[in-house]
Amino acid sequence: MFRRTDPQGSLFQISQLLPDKKMKRLELTWAWQFRLHALPLISEELFRELYCADNGRPNKSVKTIVGALVLKEMFDLTDEDALYRLDFDMGWNVALGLTSDETHCCQKTLHNFRAKLLGNEKAKHLFSQMTDSMVKSLGISVSKQRLDSTHIVSNIARLTRLGLFCETIRLFLRESKKKLPEKFNRIPESLRLRYLKEDGNDAPYHDTKSSETHRRLNVCARDVYRLLNRFKQDKDVLKLRSFGILDRLYLEQCEISEQAPMPERDDADATEALVPIKLKECHDVSSASLQSPHDIDATYSGYKGKGFEVQVAETVGNGDKPELITYVATTPSCQTDEAATVPAMDDFATRNIQPDELLTDTSYASAENVIECEKRGIEIVAPVKGPAVEVAAENEKTLADFQMDVKDESKPVLCSAGHAPESTERKENGGIHVTYSRLHCATCPFRKSCPAKRNPNGTRTLKTTVREHVLAKRRRYEQTDEFRQRYAQRAGIEGTNSELKRAHGLGFLRVRGETRVKLAVYFKALACNVKRMVQYFARQEAKLAAAA
Repeated sequence: MFRRTDPQGSLFQISQLLPDKKMKRLELTWAWQFRLHALPLISEELFRELYCADNGRPNKSVKTIVGALVLKEMFDLTDEDALYRLDFDMGWNVALGLTSDETHCCQKTLHNFRAKLLGNEKAKHLFSQMTDSMVKSLGISVSKQRLDSTHIVSNIARLTRLGLFCETIRLFLRESKKKLPEKFNRIPESLRLRYLKEDGNDAPYHDTKSSETHRRLNVCARDVYRLLNRFKQDKDVLKLRSFGILDRLYLEQCEISEQAPMPERDDADATEALVPIKLKECHDVSSASLQSPHDIDATYSGYKGKGFEVQVAETVGNGDKPELITYVATTPSCQTDEAATVPAMDDFATRNIQPDELLTDTSYASAENVIECEKRGIEIVAPVKGPAVEVAAENEKTLADFQMDVKDESKPVLCSAGHAPESTERKENGGIHVTYSRLHCATCPFRKSCPAKRNPNGTRTLKTTVREHVLAKRRRYEQTDEFRQRYAQRAGIEGTNSELKRAHGLGFLRVRGETRVKLAVYFKALACNVKRMVQYFARQEAKLAAAA
């Protein structure tokens, strides 16, 4: 049953029992600043619907649980270490505003609360609400932000292709042995022993010389086919999760052969029946394919490897005040960062923290994304993909010198000399044909270098698209010192990525699966923000104490 934490607190809170001298020292630490500035930002109402309204035992204080989870990620602790701190660390007790009777929480309570957050948006809303409140309380400017991605790995082994086949088959064999022993015993012993020993431990079939890997892969592919073919009509086996993973592996990695290939003489399945199956070439396997049977959501990036990407945005240019992470999202590693720009802008708009200026790297700043952001009043500052262009001569004009309003198509496209066109024709394919008067063009000092082509009647017509115009302007601006100075601030987000990975354990998570990875990402990003806020207030308090 849901019960809110009593806002009045208790006279027996540990902070109330400390001597004055110790309390003064405590006020200069993160713990007291957490108690004053972070704990009140946790909205318990956000989690009300996770509990029964009028039945059952009253819940453990939501503020205590959420606060403990945030502190756990602040210090990158395991559940066991976090619960020990909650029991015996006075700093944690003061930070969470607890009495001596409230300092205990069992691991099951922590686990069950996290389980309630899976598959919904509660953790995302918690991050957004607390971050937005911190932005307001600190007076942080969100007009300039930077966006980048960083690669993370869930709690999985980095398997080779042979290792992937072997581990997926093992997973199916173990689950079928546990849940359907009669079906397991129907599998030929020779096949089972290639992957599992009699005692249930791994057979070392995946551990081989590189020169033999391909041959063993072919055997594994044939074994996958044999297993799928044997149980394809068995309703009980079809319900097994591991059987679905095995089927996915087959569809992504194998293909039917017109003629059953002959095994090599010393292949492990040389004496077994031929099967019409062969491996796909590596370049034909999608980067969205299965990377581990223990985390079916992990994908592959040719640049970064197996795992997930985390999109991270933070504020820029707030001086002595801390920069806060304003946005995090987990995306597939096989997906380019280009697809992450607009969702980030949608989130900013929903929370009313939309920046005027967004610093990103090249991958986010496609012409389409730049145009979309410009329509929303956001300027993307980023290099243009491809080779740099030569700087135009002083008296030379290019497409970048024409003036085109991306937001309002009704406004005329002014030429490099500032003249409005006689006519404008917009094509269905996005093309724009703009024709200028021969009177203006005949006397224009830039007519020799003008990108508008001369017509027989003396007029000139510019044939372009919004995309080409935006790229031309960006390429020219990229050559200026102003761009370099503005873009230099983007590099700071690399430090934030490193902080999340090294100080908060984002690089190698203790969980698997997309839903659990997302939950961990939100809490780690929130913990980083809370840490920066409480450290800032602790520094301010120390300055006041020193001045006194």
